[in-house]
Amino acid sequence: MKNNNDSKIEEITSPILSLKITSIDDDGFANANILDSHYDFRQVEIPFKNENIKFNIQDHLLVQFKISNNNYEFIKIIKKLDIERRYFFAKVNINSRKQFVLQELERGRKSKDKIIPIISKETVLHNGDIVKAQIASTQTLKNIKIKKIKAKKRERNNNNNQTNYAEVIEIIGSSFDPKTFSFLAIKENDLNYEFNDNIVNEVKGLDQINNEGRVDLRSTSLVTIDGENARDFDDAVYAEKLSSKKGWRILVAIADVSHYVKLNSYLDQEAKDRGNSVYLPNLVIPMLPEKLSNNLCSLKPNVDRLCLTVEIILNNKGVKQSHNFFQSIINSKQRLTYKQVEDVINKDISSDDISSDLDTNILKVINCLHEVYQLLDKLRTNRGALNLNLPEKTIIFNKKNWPINVKKVYGMTSNKIIEEFMVLANVAAAEEINKSSQNTVYRVHEQPSEEKYKTLIDILGQPLANILIGKVPHPSLMNKILEQTKETVDYELINQSILRSQSQARYDSKNYSHFGLALKNYVHFTSPIRRYADLLIHRQIIKIINQKGSNKINKSIHETEIKSLCEHISNTERKAINAERTTIDRLISLLYQDKVNETVTGSIISVHKFGIFVSIDDGIAEALLPIRELPYDWYDFDQTKQVLLGKSSGYFFKSGMELTVKITEVVPITGSITVKFVSGGIKSKVKKIKRRRKR
Repeated sequence: MKNNNDSKIEEITSPILSLKITSIDDDGFANANILDSHYDFRQVEIPFKNENIKFNIQDHLLVQFKISNNNYEFIKIIKKLDIERRYFFAKVNINSRKQFVLQELERGRKSKDKIIPIISKETVLHNGDIVKAQIASTQTLKNIKIKKIKAKKRERNNNNNQTNYAEVIEIIGSSFDPKTFSFLAIKENDLNYEFNDNIVNEVKGLDQINNEGRVDLRSTSLVTIDGENARDFDDAVYAEKLSSKKGWRILVAIADVSHYVKLNSYLDQEAKDRGNSVYLPNLVIPMLPEKLSNNLCSLKPNVDRLCLTVEIILNNKGVKQSHNFFQSIINSKQRLTYKQVEDVINKDISSDDISSDLDTNILKVINCLHEVYQLLDKLRTNRGALNLNLPEKTIIFNKKNWPINVKKVYGMTSNKIIEEFMVLANVAAAEEINKSSQNTVYRVHEQPSEEKYKTLIDILGQPLANILIGKVPHPSLMNKILEQTKETVDYELINQSILRSQSQARYDSKNYSHFGLALKNYVHFTSPIRRYADLLIHRQIIKIINQKGSNKINKSIHETEIKSLCEHISNTERKAINAERTTIDRLISLLYQDKVNETVTGSIISVHKFGIFVSIDDGIAEALLPIRELPYDWYDFDQTKQVLLGKSSGYFFKSGMELTVKITEVVPITGSITVKFVSGGIKSKVKKIKRRRKR
């Protein structure tokens, strides 16, 4: 009895769960969904590169966790589950016998198996094609009368690897065409690219409708502020000083997508399936058809548009006093770019980006928006919201859609103005829904896991680590570290390290708060054109508006339905992020394919027992330095401290160290850059030990 009880306790506190891998990060962690139905849906993290068991996206694993206070702490991977893959992606090569063979596209792994493609008479393959294929079944091989290759024949060819046959399902494109990278990402992540006939026909019947019952804001100087290449404008903003001079009046108008996309319509089902728009460097996959996303719902200047608007009253210190949601009709007075607004607030009115049609009223609105932002930014600092400063990598293309450069773009004050106004509106939406006690979709961001927090402490080292050691994780502590290192060469690397320590934000039916923003209540409300979560929030708020005065709001969405939806749209979001990341990596690698054998400098991003990830060319690209390319030695990996130590040479490698490396291999289609060690690290005197080299 005692043993049974003990095992029961162990089962509860340290369960073994089946997981499906949804995404893999370069920093050494994978995100996975729990498949066991009796456990609440949670996205969990596992350190995929620290294990002997290798796996990829969509693989299934048995993993043991420790559960404490609803937190899932990784213990170990038990095994990889043998679940047959339906298909794989590969590059078509021509071997020495002028025979087509398939090379699996799996980053960081080169398959030794020989795969022969089976194609129909109508299919034409070319060297360098990227294809979707599946391993041929025994029945297929019998039908086309292919016999197994004998072992002796394989040995005569000095090839002990297995020969497989695969049916080519689809030719995605040529590896020599950069646009193929985007289409490959679409296929890899099972993204919907085209709209079916039901959607097309339903959209045809949509048009601008009357404004009965809506607040008329067409005379108010609302403006849109977005990037130069933006086409879907889903928010417009306005700010004015109250006549009493005791505060500010804010308007945030969001496109009323729910007016056109009715619940359970074909459009609604498609938007739910997609979950979100996907933004690739040279391609956009919208959640909604262009007639809606770029036309009827887009808040273009000088045209009437239907909106769901929130009016927010702030005091002189920027603290919210009240808010009020209402349906409206607006007429945006100006389409502004971030650069235009930046020039105005910097008093650079002479800039070419400031067009002559920016009248004094628009300039006044911009200056009011800036003044309010300064108040909101102080409040943000006071509550301790995470203040990372990292650039976005922007791929520059020529007229033939070929990548020619990568730029690091930092957010300007104008970007932050819109960010703060959107956060303000999202908080108001969360508060409004909480008052009605409706089941809803929260945007949650939990504090860093214990393992990631420890890793961050080890990476920072002394004296910076003292700021975190022994303290409960809070973004204000991380802000102290960022402030102390602001003027140092390690500033960007420290920003990256703190970012890598964060849990991935997700949607959840339970409110776990938002760690990064230091907010207790948060939902997504401001982008219903490109996020289904926001569309659901809009419908709930409109229901509240329509039922004002009633004692109880009708809870039409059951908790289990919300829970399932949160799981789904969190997955679609991760797919979108993965598609964007892999496409950018591939395009950047393409720019480096002519740089093989060049020597470059870089900084160590992360250290693993198989090698080191290095940021090269001031953070433009990331490369793998395999352990085999380090100075000849037997290397020990200290997982706790995240270091590699050579037992004989005394070479010592950890995050933040500068290295000089030589580019040895670039494979654009997998997005991988491989380098070898030239110089750097730390070398100390050690007693030499005669041992075989560890590989």
